[in-house]
Amino acid sequence: MKPSHRADRRGRAPRVVGSARPPTEVSGPFVCSWSAVGDCAVVRVAGQVDVVTAPAFDTELRHVITTKLSKLVVDLRRVTSMETAGIQVLANAHDLAVEHGGWLRASGAGHWFADLIRATGLDRPLDHYPTLADALPAYRPAVRP
Repeated sequence: MKPSHRADRRGRAPRVVGSARPPTEVSGPFVCSWSAVGDCAVVRVAGQVDVVTAPAFDTELRHVITTKLSKLVVDLRRVTSMETAGIQVLANAHDLAVEHGGWLRASGAGHWFADLIRATGLDRPLDHYPTLADALPAYRPAVRP
């Protein structure tokens, strides 16, 4: 029988990695790490975001917003699946970031992200950019007169 993707064989909760390096290999169903890029935090997420992993995702986003940087980009390129619980975590983190003078942008998810937002009926905006570079203000080309 195939092992469950919601917890490892020992029944451990999803792990959150707070490091300056992006995850290079997913060692479980969910990995989340962050790094600073200028005055923004880039939160990299990999694996499944569902009802089991959403609390760890929420905890990490709240930690980054309230103790590190309130402007953040959530890089979703390595997310293999996301349930509505993940959208709710992002919406709540967006609201918290705004309360702290910042913002939250998602990047790299593709069409499935917009489809999931529509399916959930979310009444709050979640900005999504096709690439991480597009989402980071520091990567935008300078406007020349």
